[in-house]
Amino acid sequence: MDRPHWSVPLALVWVSSFFLHFAWEMWQVVFYEGMATASHAAAIWICTKATFGDANIALAAYLAAALSVCSIDWVRTPTGTPLFFYLAAGLLITVLFEYLATEVLGRWEYNEQMPTLPLLGTGLLPLAQWIVVPLVSLYATRLMYFGFLPMREYAANKPA
Repeated sequence: MDRPHWSVPLALVWVSSFFLHFAWEMWQVVFYEGMATASHAAAIWICTKATFGDANIALAAYLAAALSVCSIDWVRTPTGTPLFFYLAAGLLITVLFEYLATEVLGRWEYNEQMPTLPLLGTGLLPLAQWIVVPLVSLYATRLMYFGFLPMREYAANKPA
């Protein structure tokens, strides 16, 4: 199989992340102060802006994972090392951004329904977002990048 351009996995990760993160952002609006009373258009705009940030974080995390294994298309055969770096980078950036936004800059705040980490006060839903969405996004990226057949062949030939 010819190798596609290096930008293909990056674009697929960004696009799949964007749509999946947007769905998550819309789902969790009830856990943020003032979002329940915001107009529909305002909530969509706020979630869209947050989603652009999420997709960019996903791209940065993907690149961190690529650096860890010196391969831009590591999603072809994801192993423990790039998966660790992918998830760790996304989680680390999220904790940092959530702390800055809620505690330092006051850009948004959680309401009483948001479960938080005891020490940092970071919301557990944004943390869960950076475990669930990246894994689903990687799976979607693999499907779009390699299709169903190469994945079946890989699964059938993978050593146990």
